[in-house]
Amino acid sequence: MNRLLPFVKKTFDDLLRHKEVRFFIVGGINTAVGYTAFVLFVFIGFQYLIANTLATIIGIINSYLWNRFFTFKSKGKAMSEIVRFSLVYATSYCISMLFLYLIVDRLSVNIYIAGALNIIITTIISWFGHKNFSFKNG
Repeated sequence: MNRLLPFVKKTFDDLLRHKEVRFFIVGGINTAVGYTAFVLFVFIGFQYLIANTLATIIGIINSYLWNRFFTFKSKGKAMSEIVRFSLVYATSYCISMLFLYLIVDRLSVNIYIAGALNIIITTIISWFGHKNFSFKNG
């Protein structure tokens, strides 16, 4: 057991050296936060597009803080990063809203399944947008 713990710690530390792994971890945290908020808002009676908007706002704040300080370890100017970060999220949000509308209202996909599928789209947009635009110097 004494030899296993240092091995596990070294492996974990080696993995955390990679931005992709840190982004995946933050993405998992943010997905849990965002989807939980979405489900909660829908469950308590919010219309799904409003629920998505509120969950997105919560997710943006959570994601910015984790990505700035953990994923990209950015030392850049916070205000310019926030603007770029917000632009990436605005793009992702618009695509997200269109996607939800199309698959819920036009294809009659279950709201909860649609919300989960929506995560795939926003994850792809977020990785490329934040890596190459929001935190390009991180």
